[in-house]
Amino acid sequence: MVALEKELPAGETAAGAPSADAIPLRLRRRGASPRQALAAVAIGTLVLAALASHDLSSWLNRMGDAPLMMPLQRAAARWDHAMTRIGLARPAEALRHAMHRFLEAEW
Repeated sequence: MVALEKELPAGETAAGAPSADAIPLRLRRRGASPRQALAAVAIGTLVLAALASHDLSSWLNRMGDAPLMMPLQRAAARWDHAMTRIGLARPAEALRHAMHRFLEAEW
């Protein structure tokens, strides 16, 4: 069989340009725009706020009783109650119970 050779674009080697995070140069050029990255962060924040509301509330309670923390703690408690009421706290509770069962089984 005959191997076909094609020319690589200028600046690229057959193995790809070396980089610290191992992302090839051709893939790095097709990355997300800053607006798309901001949208992904906003969506991720909303999902975490909805599904991990109990953890947010307990984390803020451990921060202390500083004057600035009191309104944040009350808002987080109301948010946690609302997420529990509509059922978005169930996945986190199921995961927490599963982890306790695994730890008790010494996994």
